[in-house]
Amino acid sequence: MFHQKPKVDNGSSRRGVALLAVTFILIIAAPHAPAQKAAGRKSKTRTTKATPQVSNEDAKKLAEAASQSRANLLSASNAYRASLEKLLELERQDESRAAEIVEKRKDLLAKGVIAKRELEDGERALAEVQGKIAETMRQFAEVDQMVAEVNAAEELAKTSADNYGLYRSAGLVVRYVGASRWVLSDISKVDAFFRLKFAKPLPLSAVGQTATHNQLGFDHREAVDVAVHPDSAEGQALIGYLASQGISFIAIRGAIPGSATGAHIHIGPPSKRISPH
Repeated sequence: MFHQKPKVDNGSSRRGVALLAVTFILIIAAPHAPAQKAAGRKSKTRTTKATPQVSNEDAKKLAEAASQSRANLLSASNAYRASLEKLLELERQDESRAAEIVEKRKDLLAKGVIAKRELEDGERALAEVQGKIAETMRQFAEVDQMVAEVNAAEELAKTSADNYGLYRSAGLVVRYVGASRWVLSDISKVDAFFRLKFAKPLPLSAVGQTATHNQLGFDHREAVDVAVHPDSAEGQALIGYLASQGISFIAIRGAIPGSATGAHIHIGPPSKRISPH
């Protein structure tokens, strides 16, 4: 009666539910492109070498399409986050049951009722559940940062980034357009600076394209996200270093007031919506 296995491995079926949610997200996040295609057809009809002009009507359609695309992405992000919240709740329940079993087996082992192997099995099951929770929390962070970048993109669209230098937008975003050519491997230099300065590795939350960026249709291939608040001592030191090296970055102070902040420093070119094929 003391040899039952802990019933905690329900993660596969629950992650299946999360994948279904992702499929739904991909559908509703698909960008609306008719206006873009219409603008493209108009530009091809011109025979002069002058820069094609977009009519006020087409400009309005393009602006509306961009606004709808942003709204779809935010809706998809929120739906995906809601599915993660449900998954996390179930994983927490599994963790509680697994921890209870481990404690009981410790007591039984001390009394000589069970073998040490059974306690070790229970501890491995607990560690597995905790690993799933850590992965879910990582996905939470990525979604929050995605929401922050979508909101930041709207603010950045109101300003020009043609000249090198630093500019601010409504206190939420700080952007620096550096003269240095950035490649993803350059993150090793940034990490070396951060280790020397703070005696710990750079807290990277996303390096290049991740599953979350793929699911929500965001191009993050040449960028890196660092999980530090721009106004913290670490954030200020990192911003100063990036600017001194001519490395482009976007420092984002938050996502939605009253919600998860998503505050981070995005190194590299701004992320863009992935165009449909």
